[in-house]
Amino acid sequence: MRRLIVVLAVIAALGGLFAWGLLRGRPDRNISSNLIGKRVPDFEMPLHRRYWQEYGETFSLASYLGKPLVVNFWASWCTPCFREAPVLEALWKQYQDRVLFVGIQTQDRGKTAAGESFLERFSLSFPNGIDDNSRIGVEYGLFGVPETFFIRADGTLAYKQIGELTPQVLQQQLEALLR
Repeated sequence: MRRLIVVLAVIAALGGLFAWGLLRGRPDRNISSNLIGKRVPDFEMPLHRRYWQEYGETFSLASYLGKPLVVNFWASWCTPCFREAPVLEALWKQYQDRVLFVGIQTQDRGKTAAGESFLERFSLSFPNGIDDNSRIGVEYGLFGVPETFFIRADGTLAYKQIGELTPQVLQQQLEALLR
């Protein structure tokens, strides 16, 4: 009987820790980054072919500093990425004259065709590139996908969102970038 009580207590404690972890890790929370307030790492990446005419074959972050940026990391298999893609496109259309959005397909090695399908499905018109070896994600301290970085015009990181963006958070952070 005593053994049963101990086993049940251990199971209850583990269940409590599990529930606490799930509630603590809500995707709408901002998890701090050591890049906040610092200049973000520069990167170059190949763009998906559909963006070549307007942006060229390669995207270089340094070429676009001087304008605020929203850098969104995504993958073709990521369910939350599917939900936030239309939100990103809608607000890109609203802010494109003042803020550059950039998508980065990562954690998706060798799945360029799947990425193209993702872009087509959501008619994403802002430039999207490929981080096939996840090098850019590592430099940015990526936890997973989706993650979004809000970069000031001077190249410093203002905010990092881990998890799916809501329209409210995206709008709020865009307005903060433009102040």
